[in-house]
Amino acid sequence: MIQIEKKDKKKSKNTNPTIKDVARLADVGIATVSRVINNSGKVSEKTREKVLSVIEELAYTPNIHARTLSSKNIESLSFVVPDMGNEFYSIIYSLLEKRLSRSNYRLIVFPLIDQVALQKIKQNTDMIYQTDGVFICSFSISKIFQNRTPPKKIILIDSFDDRFDSVYVDNEKIGETAAEYLLKNSPHKTNYYLITFKELDNEFTSFVFEKRDKGFLRVMKQHNKRVKVVYADLMWDGGYKAMESLIKRKPKNYVSIFSTCDMLGVGVKKYLEEKNMIPKKDYSLISVDNLPISRLFRLTTIRQPLSEMAEIAYRMFISSLKGREKVEHHKLTCKIVERET
Repeated sequence: MIQIEKKDKKKSKNTNPTIKDVARLADVGIATVSRVINNSGKVSEKTREKVLSVIEELAYTPNIHARTLSSKNIESLSFVVPDMGNEFYSIIYSLLEKRLSRSNYRLIVFPLIDQVALQKIKQNTDMIYQTDGVFICSFSISKIFQNRTPPKKIILIDSFDDRFDSVYVDNEKIGETAAEYLLKNSPHKTNYYLITFKELDNEFTSFVFEKRDKGFLRVMKQHNKRVKVVYADLMWDGGYKAMESLIKRKPKNYVSIFSTCDMLGVGVKKYLEEKNMIPKKDYSLISVDNLPISRLFRLTTIRQPLSEMAEIAYRMFISSLKGREKVEHHKLTCKIVERET
């Protein structure tokens, strides 16, 4: 009697799941899975949770090298930022990517735009760690890694942690510099304003704006000056709306304003122009960053050394490849670029 061996109907676990497997089990398209993974495009929270659940169940990890790189001679690095829509980060990315491309590295952007993405950076298996190194821009990571060691080389840009290579500026000093400039260029009867952004208090926040506020207010207090603080949305019209809430008509006193970034400063200046206020006659305004748009609007601003940041970040990565083990920290200085305001 010949016995026929029956195949086990129970499926064996897929040891190498693909994005197609995730899409099939989540009952969505491959494009939807891709949007969830890359935090790009609109996906409902219900669908996002479903896809993430399947990814966890399958232990699926996207292969960045296979997905994005066509040449074996090109390696990849991760560039983690809060929001790629901010020109500050776009400039740093462009400068760093250009420098790295000469060494056959490709820089892949990971904008951490929601809490799900922020939490995933804690996981050593997250896709950002599949690259050969990770540049993290403007995040406070003191609580992210705590006592554990990340799986890849970490380089911080625009933030500081004594455990990792970093290049940054002293943001409290920026605030102090802005206060000293306004005090020097304002008459006795002056109304002082601070237009700034209130950051979320979570474990990823670097508190850049809070530090600028602190330095500014400390110096103003030392000179017995009262300051009206207004929090604005970090958008191109944020400064405009903030000033609109403060000034309804041309004020009698001189007005001096510190906007804690150029994005806010542009809106502030636009509103003051509409009120027929003249720079250095009716008001003084200083902002921070020295983005290209600040030249167009003739803003006085405190220059952040973006080119130097990108270059130093690149050099730290290259030197680590060559065997450097000692952690490096580079604190850069900023200077005032005086224009019309």
